[in-house]
Amino acid sequence: MIIKSLVLKNFRKFKNAAVEFPDGVTGVVGLNGAGKSTIFEAIAWVLYGSVAARTSADEIKRNGASHSDPCRVELEFVFEDNSYRIVREMSGKNLTTTATATVNRNIAATSAEVVSKYVQKKLGMDFKSFFTSIFAKQKELNALSSMVASERRPLILKMLGIASLDDTIKEIKSDKKDKDTLIEKLSQDLVDESGKEKIDIYKEEIKNFEKQKEGFVRIIKQSKENILTFKKELKTLEKNYLDNKKEYEKINERKEKLAEKKTLFENKKKLQEEIKNLKEKIVERQIIIREEKKKFDSFRNLEDNIKSTEKRLIDIDIQVEKIVKKIEQKKTLAVRFKKDIADIESKKKNIEQLGPNAKCPTCNRLLGEQHDKLLKEFDKDQYKKEKEIESFLKDVKKEQEEKDKFSREQQARLKKRDYLLTQLREKEKINTIIENVSVELTREKSEMESRNKELKKIGVVDFVIKEFETVKKQVEEFYKKYQSSLDVFGENKDLLAGFNLDLEKKEGEKKLLSQEIKNLKGKISQLDEFKKQIKDEKKAVHYLGMLSEVMVSFRTYLISRIRPTLSSYSSDFFERLTDGKYRELELDENYNLLVYDNGNAYGIERFSGGEEDLANLCLRLAISEVITDRAGGVFNFIILDEIFGSQDLFRRQNIMKALNGLSSKFRQIFLITHVEDVKNDMENTITVLEEENGESKIKIE
Repeated sequence: MIIKSLVLKNFRKFKNAAVEFPDGVTGVVGLNGAGKSTIFEAIAWVLYGSVAARTSADEIKRNGASHSDPCRVELEFVFEDNSYRIVREMSGKNLTTTATATVNRNIAATSAEVVSKYVQKKLGMDFKSFFTSIFAKQKELNALSSMVASERRPLILKMLGIASLDDTIKEIKSDKKDKDTLIEKLSQDLVDESGKEKIDIYKEEIKNFEKQKEGFVRIIKQSKENILTFKKELKTLEKNYLDNKKEYEKINERKEKLAEKKTLFENKKKLQEEIKNLKEKIVERQIIIREEKKKFDSFRNLEDNIKSTEKRLIDIDIQVEKIVKKIEQKKTLAVRFKKDIADIESKKKNIEQLGPNAKCPTCNRLLGEQHDKLLKEFDKDQYKKEKEIESFLKDVKKEQEEKDKFSREQQARLKKRDYLLTQLREKEKINTIIENVSVELTREKSEMESRNKELKKIGVVDFVIKEFETVKKQVEEFYKKYQSSLDVFGENKDLLAGFNLDLEKKEGEKKLLSQEIKNLKGKISQLDEFKKQIKDEKKAVHYLGMLSEVMVSFRTYLISRIRPTLSSYSSDFFERLTDGKYRELELDENYNLLVYDNGNAYGIERFSGGEEDLANLCLRLAISEVITDRAGGVFNFIILDEIFGSQDLFRRQNIMKALNGLSSKFRQIFLITHVEDVKNDMENTITVLEEENGESKIKIE
């Protein structure tokens, strides 16, 4: 995998930044906190998403960026001879994440989650494995150097992912324990507190419920026979009640017809009274309209007077505005001429002080005879401008008098306009009264016409009050007879309902017994399932035990292969970085580093500090290569973060020289450091600078 380019927009401290990654050893330099490591954090984020970020999403976006500005990272790289471009972006107030992956300019995956899974599948490793394989930090090298054997061995195994195998073995044992617990619980559910089988207990209860159910069947049969007899008697009572109801409804119908005639008779009287009142109101409103119209006629030509007055006021405003402009122009000219006079006096004074024997300040010649001529010209020009100013002031006075004349006329016209507007409001008030009264007059005429139509529609009403009262008494008598028969029928009907309710209750109790029997049979079936489940779980426990033994053996095998593999890779790196001075580097059974010198193995503490640091670096590079090989991927770059620590200048130069010799193993080596004096030993330099406003910039040298 070769990193080609990276574009950052509103990511951490970077507002807008782009970087092309060259081959060879490239230093990423800058002060602490400037954003050096952020560049490679952005690579992890664009590839794997939020799981690769060290903070929450709202802290990834640049502080100070608006909601409408997206947080965006674009990465281009080459992997297995194909060109990849991954784009991941957060946008909007809710920081919604989107992503796109293209291969050779063809879209391969879209959406944030799908792209993350696609990258993991293509590279053959998850985020943790990816970063462990390509990212070596100073604290890891220090840890490898300073730890005792009992601490160093677990650290290396964890970096190589063996810890995840331990977690798997732990989960298998946990699953086996859970299943043993479940088997014990299910076995306890098969018996009661005394140890008796629950299935036998439930079968005995079913027999007792069956006997109770047979008793309810006999009682229900007798109740149904009694209800049938009572229903026949109720039929006779129902016929008597229906006959009485029919007689009552017949006489009540006659009463309703008479009541309708009574209503018509009363409505006719009411309409006649309303028509009389409407006629009186119509006459009153007609008188009001005539009187108001007389007042309205007195306001003729009022609108024309208002228009002419408004027009004259506009003309006056225009005239006044013209006069004001003229006055301002004259005043401006007078001020300008006064300034010119002051300039003339100043020049005149200078010439007088210089005298005729002085040189002209403009042409550098002797003034001579020109001295007096200049003074006279200045006097003449000054006199002319003073006369102009006097003329301007006279014109201003004249224009001001004209303006005052228009202002007096304007005040008079404004008073007249106010009076005319008052008259106009009075006219509008009278017009409103006429309109409102006219509306009411029209409404009342319409109502009177409608009332007359209703009256005509009613016509002659034949109604006798004495006949109506007689029929009312007959209705009351027939209703009492009907109600009495209804009460008797209702009481007996309620008794029948009680019988039916008692029958339903007994049938309900019978159903409850049937349900209890069904429930017990269900419990028996469930217990049979428990027995089957116990058998299946015991089988699963057996297989989990076998799997646990296999995984433990596999872990032992892996650990036995790790030391020789790491020793081989470390030796290869160490030989390259020491120019063949040391050919073999080995991890012993306690994971202590041994260096072979002339065929003899020595502890790392025997060698110089620089050689010790180099050996630990080689071990860390070997760990990266093992992880990459296990993932099946090919990575031609590595990132070394602040690996110099507190090294002196000589040791830093040795390490840089050694790293430059690794170009055949790693096509790209990125060295993150705040140490400036190693820049000269690097093929390329990427400088990260933090500006005064807190934003970071990238500079490539």
